[in-house]
Amino acid sequence: MMMTTENRLEDQVRRLELKAQDQRLKVLAVQGAGISPWAAEVLVETAKEVYFAEPGAGPLRTGQMRFECVAAGEGAGKPIKECRLVTVVLTLFEPKEDLVTWHQQGQAARRKALIQRLTEEAREQGGLLSQEDLALLLFCDTRTIRRDIQELRKHQGIYVATRGQIQDIGPGVSHKGVAIGHWLAGLESVEVARRINHTLHATERYIHTFCRVVFLVRKGLHPLQIALTVGISSGGVRTFLDIYEAHRKKHDYARRFEEIDLIGAQHDEAEDLEKGGASREPGTSSTSRRPR
Repeated sequence: MMMTTENRLEDQVRRLELKAQDQRLKVLAVQGAGISPWAAEVLVETAKEVYFAEPGAGPLRTGQMRFECVAAGEGAGKPIKECRLVTVVLTLFEPKEDLVTWHQQGQAARRKALIQRLTEEAREQGGLLSQEDLALLLFCDTRTIRRDIQELRKHQGIYVATRGQIQDIGPGVSHKGVAIGHWLAGLESVEVARRINHTLHATERYIHTFCRVVFLVRKGLHPLQIALTVGISSGGVRTFLDIYEAHRKKHDYARRFEEIDLIGAQHDEAEDLEKGGASREPGTSSTSRRPR
């Protein structure tokens, strides 16, 4: 059988994912404790949230690094030496997304995707990256970073949350906000991915995570409970809830909010089935039985 470029890429992604520290812990939990794969995944996410809640603590995943940047709230004109700094964890390499972007769209597109991911990760952890920080992290000059940021704003309507222009950034104009806004307006995920120059995998992940977060908050769960259930940080939950608040009163989006409940309920039922629970009647949810 001939190995195509796409097959080789998928194989490379698969090998890199299997090496990740999260995967190692999941395997040890399944083999050592005899728990189900689903329970092992929840265990890993819960352990990270409980024991390694501070960005500077705990192990890093494959492709991550710690980085010191200016804390959010410090004025753009304030000298760096007078600013409070925070340590954030940044994902410089995400195999399932970065390799696909690089192979299909080229290095410039991969750099732009990294700029968006790194600045969003920093902001969700209470920090802000400058254009100089991004140039250092991505091994390029600040003129390249500035040009990329301008192109994202001009062609995709995406505002990058750097320290110099954070005052322009609202929840609906980050790359996640723009992606979800397009979807709420009626575009399907393939078209949304094309509009924002992201991979389909990343775009669908934003949309599905948004749906799960909104579904659970409407069921009455606390943001920390949502973070543990969905497997994202508390800052990530706040990002999606800010996007929800920015859009939920717009009449044109009412149809999509009906879909959100359906997608959220499907995820909820799938988790119960993976845990070995019985299937529920359509329209019901185990969320209502979880501790509040």
